[in-house]
Amino acid sequence: MPTYCYGSNNNRIQLWSLVPGTTVAGTTVAGIGAYGAPGLYNAIAASYGLYVDSSGTLFVSDYGNHRVTKWIRNSVSGILVAGTGMYGSNLTHLYGPRGVWVDGNGNLCVVDSDNHRVVKWSMNATSGILVAGGFGRGPFSTQLNSPTAIIMDVYDNMFILDAGNQRIQQFTPENNVGITIFDGSYNSGFGLNAQSMVMDSFGNLYVADYNGMRIQKIILITSSSCTG
Repeated sequence: MPTYCYGSNNNRIQLWSLVPGTTVAGTTVAGIGAYGAPGLYNAIAASYGLYVDSSGTLFVSDYGNHRVTKWIRNSVSGILVAGTGMYGSNLTHLYGPRGVWVDGNGNLCVVDSDNHRVVKWSMNATSGILVAGGFGRGPFSTQLNSPTAIIMDVYDNMFILDAGNQRIQQFTPENNVGITIFDGSYNSGFGLNAQSMVMDSFGNLYVADYNGMRIQKIILITSSSCTG
């Protein structure tokens, strides 16, 4: 099974074809391994988010360049699809993007972490649409605090890892008021530097907790309560 690996220090995305019992090396499929600059689309300046679509196209959050680039299979350079390469707070800019997701309609949803919001970019758009947060850093249901990851289900519900608030928020379509489906504030280590999150076929969430050096499984019981 092919596995894509990304990380901030190596400034690249690698593809690993994992075969049991063999030693393999990764193949760089995005980035050049050197810290990129805003005007260079063949390089990445730290990435904390990646989405791979069914055709093998990569959507890479370029944290240091405040943008998201699209890498078509076997390409040597990315295509700008969100942000400008300069940080800012208006909806044409991103500021430290992290998690990314493409919905069933081909819209790109970006966790705009340092702006404490999630924005949606339609194909060929030059600005985003606010879909979650965006009312300053804070703990209220309309706010986020340094979010890091996003997952969407087939109904376009968004599940956002709201790391600074040590919680996971669910936002339904066309509703900017979040529902807390997991509150990790009882555990001072949860979420504060959680980087990524995935969902299995049963709807369970798995959170990569960087500070705790662990993977946590969140079992959803109902739409509004869960255990971890």
